[in-house]
Amino acid sequence: MKKTFNGGIDFHETPLALKGLADYKNVRTIAPKKVYLPVQQHIGDAAEVVVSPGEHVLLGQKIADIGDNLGAHVHASVSGTVRAIEKRDQGQGEALTCVVIENDFHDQLAEQTVPETFDRETILAQVSAAGVVGLGGATFPSHVKLDPAEQVEWCIFNGAECEPLLMADAALMVNDGEKLLGGIQLVLAAVAAKRGVLAIESDKQEALAVMRVFAQAEPRLTVVEVPSVYPQGASEMLIKAVTGKELPLGASARDLGILMINVATTVAVYDALHLDRALSHRICSVVGDVKMPQNILFPLGTTAEELIAACGGVEGQLSRVIVGGFMMGKSIDTLHASLTKAANGLIVINKAHDQDRTPKPCIKCARCVAVCPMRLLPLWLEKAALKNDHTRLQKLRVAACINCGCCTTVCPARRHLAEHIVAGQKEVKQHAD
Repeated sequence: MKKTFNGGIDFHETPLALKGLADYKNVRTIAPKKVYLPVQQHIGDAAEVVVSPGEHVLLGQKIADIGDNLGAHVHASVSGTVRAIEKRDQGQGEALTCVVIENDFHDQLAEQTVPETFDRETILAQVSAAGVVGLGGATFPSHVKLDPAEQVEWCIFNGAECEPLLMADAALMVNDGEKLLGGIQLVLAAVAAKRGVLAIESDKQEALAVMRVFAQAEPRLTVVEVPSVYPQGASEMLIKAVTGKELPLGASARDLGILMINVATTVAVYDALHLDRALSHRICSVVGDVKMPQNILFPLGTTAEELIAACGGVEGQLSRVIVGGFMMGKSIDTLHASLTKAANGLIVINKAHDQDRTPKPCIKCARCVAVCPMRLLPLWLEKAALKNDHTRLQKLRVAACINCGCCTTVCPARRHLAEHIVAGQKEVKQHAD
């Protein structure tokens, strides 16, 4: 199938030396003895804790409130007793306030009241109350996203899941297609969109088949197959694949009358309206150097250590753990870090597979240029960033970089191109402010 954008990486042609999922459809559910729920699991302000140590809480009960600020409420992911409210190291150089709940394993649900009608105001209120955020990794509060100032003509439901090894969204589409369809209808109603497109990558044929059957019940919805090339799931790339249009530099999808939303987020919208269920669990692909790679449905606040143990432990000597995708995820330096709404993947890498990342001099091979989906010159951008040459960075259109990491991945000199370019972006922005 022809690519829909310049560059990118086809990980089927150049596979990673890490284990993926043999059976992504079988999703295992785990229940830890304790959960450690950060009050910051979203873009925006940290939520304010509204429970106390010793208090018994129910599954789905609100434990941290965002008030009128930008953000999302946080809810108990298990029923049990609040044991502590404490700062905990989350493995990325920052300690966050966490609510520690000891699981009583009764799964007692908080009181649920399903609304009688699903008008726009009700949808926004329920999504806000449920603490729904973007589950593709961005964690932007969904009640804000579903209330755009711009007129939305159509919605793109992102089922591309282009990060290598991850199949959490694929599992969701195969197993919960009816919920996804219901969530799509709610999103279309919330923004008064005339049509919706569900985009799924070509390596997820079962998900395509399942959703094409469900889509027959919704005339506004079209299911489209897009090439399985990273970073197909990025807004710029997916808009090009679906509409043929290029997103102008500095513009958002809404400027084109498009609202883009992840499929897992869309299912969470369904749960918030049809079940009055808060966002308390999510699916995570635990892959790489674990003995039994699996898709795991986990209560938010479960530690990385618990998920790895559920997969039989580490195979070999542990070197690095990434939360999120292999390309755009973030490494953590402690397995006691708790996994949150953003954790769609947990990549475990042993010493045998962790390549030497010591940078060497650039040999100007231009591989980074060939794979850049934004048609930039990463080698020259890095050089300008290292010199803090703001004028040069702007001329080279540093603002267009989407930090996909393709340039770093293919660099034979192991240069940290994306890291330096993103740092250059921040420098330019701060200098302009």
